[in-house]
Amino acid sequence: MNPGEHALMARVEQDHWWYRGLRDVVARCLGQPELSPGSSPRVLDAGCGTGANLAFLTELLAPSYLGGFDSSDEAVALARAKAARADLYRSDVCEPEIHGGELDLVISLDVIYIPGAERAMPGLRALVRALRSGGLFVLHLPAYAWLYGEHDLAVHTRERYTVPRVGRLLEALGLMPERLTYRLCLPFPAVVLARLPGILRARRGAGVARSDLRSQPGTAVSATLYRVLTWENAVIARGGRWPFGSSVFAIGRKP
Repeated sequence: MNPGEHALMARVEQDHWWYRGLRDVVARCLGQPELSPGSSPRVLDAGCGTGANLAFLTELLAPSYLGGFDSSDEAVALARAKAARADLYRSDVCEPEIHGGELDLVISLDVIYIPGAERAMPGLRALVRALRSGGLFVLHLPAYAWLYGEHDLAVHTRERYTVPRVGRLLEALGLMPERLTYRLCLPFPAVVLARLPGILRARRGAGVARSDLRSQPGTAVSATLYRVLTWENAVIARGGRWPFGSSVFAIGRKP
């Protein structure tokens, strides 16, 4: 990521509507009986960023082991301030060092789009090998190559995805899809309109590499967006699918 992006993420990820909505869909899905990772699970966050998800997983699952790694020393240091009891270390999703023995749950939220799925595949296979039989792998990725804009420049996005492509990725990893859908479907027109100027500037080569986190909507709009996402997320948790959206969400199960 560009300098300053990790520090910005660390400041806003607790309260920002987008991050809250992502944590909500994970919580709702893992709260389903058929998707529960069990009591006191062993959990690894592959690409933990600046730590809010680790704190969330601690509260949600009371894991017997919680690990997290990131390729950025800055991100790991910021994560330690939010999840001091987690096993945090520097590693790369493309060639991950895996702690914690046999795992019940691996999550990787908006990580592999940076190196790209092909480059990350050996590391993803290693993470799947670390899962127990029946263990779960949760993925979240940005959708649609045509949405590539200034935010992607700022966070060094290599590629964006579609549901069919993520489905093929799960298949290549030997995972059975339990959930596979787009997210942010209802807010999608507003998301596209908000990002359109940055998309056009990036296509002209005039992008200034500013992430979306640098301009946030007001409190009332943020609250409305979050409420919409919680409704969408409830549909996903029950096994529903959305036909389009700005993100792809997937849960795969190891046979």
